[in-house]
Amino acid sequence: MNYSIGIDIGGTNIRIAIVNEKGTMVKVIKQSTDKSNGKISLLNQIVRLYREIIENENYSLKGIGIGVPGPINPKDGSVYVIPNLNITDIPLKSYIEKETKLPVFVGNDANVAGLAEAIVGNGKGYPIVQYLTLSTGIGGGLVIHQKMITGHYGFAQEVGSMVIKRGDRRPSAFKAYGCIEGIASGAMLVEIAKEKGLKIEHAGKIFELADKKDPIALSIKAEWIENMAAFIGSIVAYMEPDIFVLGGGLMQSSQYFLDELREKVNDYVFEYLKGKIKIVAAKYDQDAGIIGAAMQAF
Repeated sequence: MNYSIGIDIGGTNIRIAIVNEKGTMVKVIKQSTDKSNGKISLLNQIVRLYREIIENENYSLKGIGIGVPGPINPKDGSVYVIPNLNITDIPLKSYIEKETKLPVFVGNDANVAGLAEAIVGNGKGYPIVQYLTLSTGIGGGLVIHQKMITGHYGFAQEVGSMVIKRGDRRPSAFKAYGCIEGIASGAMLVEIAKEKGLKIEHAGKIFELADKKDPIALSIKAEWIENMAAFIGSIVAYMEPDIFVLGGGLMQSSQYFLDELREKVNDYVFEYLKGKIKIVAAKYDQDAGIIGAAMQAF
């Protein structure tokens, strides 16, 4: 059995695991992300955690895979920026390779989550897998024949930036008005609900209330389904993946919307494709990023 190290860097926590090629985590360590001294403290923490997890272990490791919530330079494995940590220009691959003497592979967190789903998750066996994460924001990962598509500069699959309703809401200064993240992400759904007088703690509550026939929640849900269907239909028109795998926090409420979304997508694809677009929930929840990070080494 082959093994590798998977590291999932988050704004709150870092998790590191020893993972086998079947996607099973055999040992996991979790620690609060050290933000005390920018990139220096982050890099040192990763090395410390690596040394801690391999202590008294004798696994033959293929390498180290890291998932990062930010864009990666595919040429040298450096990180342009981790927005939620406000850290830029991190020499992640070169530094960790130097300290551990193992090959290091670095990927965007949504991309590596897609890799996990394509290799050992619910996209397994399909040549072209489009992973979508529906959470606070919206992201994606495209995996073709078990290879992540990152783009020339590493910004491919920033699908949250796809414009669906030109001139509509904008999620941040980094993205366009009317992009799908601006009108359909979890954060924006909460904002829209509050503007309409619906006080909710999280976006999933909208779907729960819609199921109870709350009129405001029903209208928000209907608009969300329409926008998401247009979004998925646009991806189908562009490259028609074999399967869509949907993950992220909003999918915890998928029992309230997934069947409707599948049906609505038919309004946004060619007649011949109606009923043929395969859309499934992800196999992995919180573990997709760390398993996919490790899969890079295989």
